[in-house]
Amino acid sequence: MKEARDVVAKRLPRRDLQNLGGEIKSKLPALSQGVDLVSEAFANARGGGLLRRSFLAFVILPTVIYWFYAALWQSDQYVSEARLTVREAQKKETRGTSAASIMASITGGAGGSSKDTQNSYMVLNYIKSRAILLDLGGKGYFEKKFGGADVDFFSRISSDINLEDLWKYWLNHIQASVDGVSGILTLRIDAFHPHDSLDLTKDVIRLSEELINRITLRNRNDALARAESEVKLSREKLAEARERVLQFRNQNLLIDPASRATSLGEMIGKLTLDRIDLLNALSTTSTSLSADAPSQRLQQTRLAAIDKQLAELKKKLTDDQGADAVSSQIAGYERVKLEEQFAERMYSISVTAYEQARQDLQRQQLYLVTIVAPSLPESATYPRVIGSTLLMFVSLLVVWAIVSLMVALFEDQMI
Repeated sequence: MKEARDVVAKRLPRRDLQNLGGEIKSKLPALSQGVDLVSEAFANARGGGLLRRSFLAFVILPTVIYWFYAALWQSDQYVSEARLTVREAQKKETRGTSAASIMASITGGAGGSSKDTQNSYMVLNYIKSRAILLDLGGKGYFEKKFGGADVDFFSRISSDINLEDLWKYWLNHIQASVDGVSGILTLRIDAFHPHDSLDLTKDVIRLSEELINRITLRNRNDALARAESEVKLSREKLAEARERVLQFRNQNLLIDPASRATSLGEMIGKLTLDRIDLLNALSTTSTSLSADAPSQRLQQTRLAAIDKQLAELKKKLTDDQGADAVSSQIAGYERVKLEEQFAERMYSISVTAYEQARQDLQRQQLYLVTIVAPSLPESATYPRVIGSTLLMFVSLLVVWAIVSLMVALFEDQMI
């Protein structure tokens, strides 16, 4: 009896007794509802003795048994708490029109950080998944933490438990939630020994950090692979553009149509000046010499030759129907040259993005930050004898009252 009193005193410390009033107040709505149902059940019942016996058998007796179990037999549970969050590495701000930022938006290798809350939810889903059970060590790991001989029969883990039941058992021993504003993940894990609770919390944090590192490495490798493919594609397009420029030059037998147009323009300008000089000379000598004079005929012949040369040069420079005209050649050359310049620009951008992705591969992008590190619990958090017993009593009371009312209504209908 002395040992039982010691256990009860341990399970019902003074602070729990002081909080009894608050727990009872918190249960008052349910209690009042249960009392109303019981009163109505007693009022409608015909066999009062049977009703009282059923009340004792299905409400009082299970509640007393559960109280003895929680107060004397149920194993203590110790809770270790940690608070985590996922943060992204800070990057330098770049102008949105820069080459690196343009290519980053194409390849997805830089810029546009994910929200911390979404990353924290990713860790939360992992903690509550079946995958973490296998990563922790599977059934053997959990048997060491929850299957000790000093754990009561109803709380310890079964030796033949399967993965599905093990996952449900795991969910009953963890509490994890994410604050939607700050993105902080609060993790609480309970076990039957303080060191087991602390070790479990540390192992979960370690596996979560490994998960973040794997995701970061995969994202960086994917970004590097995309940037490398962009470099290869832009290099091929640049080679094709330069080949078209070479073909154009070979077909037209010139290096730059613009230089040819400049040369033709200079020749036309020189011939035009010569023509003006001849016209001035003819105009000066026409008053003193006849048109049939040899010098006059010579000047006329030279003027006709200059006019013919000017017409031929202008035709070479601009001719709507001539494919060999310099104007047509300039249009075609500018088109292939523009394609070459664009390909060179894209190649330069892709190389810059590749170098950025290669540098990012050596730098951590996501970090699992431990805001509140787990500590060794000094006292047991569960079982809460008073609160759980009251909850058991209210639940049984409500169920018993509903069943009693249904039986009473059925008996009234049979009369």
